[in-house]
Amino acid sequence: MEHREWTRKPQEQGGDYFFNGRGIKTREIAENLTQAELAEIIVDLHNFVEANNGIDYLVVYESNQGDKIFIIDQLSKSMLEGDGYTEDQKKEYNYYTVMFNYEY
Repeated sequence: MEHREWTRKPQEQGGDYFFNGRGIKTREIAENLTQAELAEIIVDLHNFVEANNGIDYLVVYESNQGDKIFIIDQLSKSMLEGDGYTEDQKKEYNYYTVMFNYEY
């Protein structure tokens, strides 16, 4: 697998998503990204979240070859702290998904 360089695209809006649940990657991501690529993306994502004290639910990365990855968080901080979900639902739904844009 070739190692590509990935760049985070600008956010379209702010938010209170922290991407602190469990991470799930699609089969396409697992088969087409190196472990190093995925690790670099996730480290950048978490550093960006921390620097901004929360971000939008959708983060887009684009490679130097034109590939695009979407990372989508399911629950915001306000959802996790609110009464709209049971504690079991909060545990179940607190995850983010890493996928190629064409899988969305």
